[in-house]
Amino acid sequence: MRVTQREEKWLKMIKLMRQLLVILMLGVLSAGAYAQKKDKEKRPPKEKVVVVTNDRKDNRPPPRNSNQRPDNRRRP
Repeated sequence: MRVTQREEKWLKMIKLMRQLLVILMLGVLSAGAYAQKKDKEKRPPKEKVVVVTNDRKDNRPPPRNSNQRPDNRRRP
């Protein structure tokens, strides 16, 4: 199978485009990682997490629900 001059130029162009695309992707990836690293330095320090627990020994029952209406309907 014989490759014409036009096909040869086309194949070279495709190879060049692939190389440029790979270089572009690596550049964007490294720039994004660098920018993300710089962004972490600007963040304020995190506050310690405080866990609130119920240490009382007298566990009271929950209050009764006083906002219920009385049942005035007649039952069959």
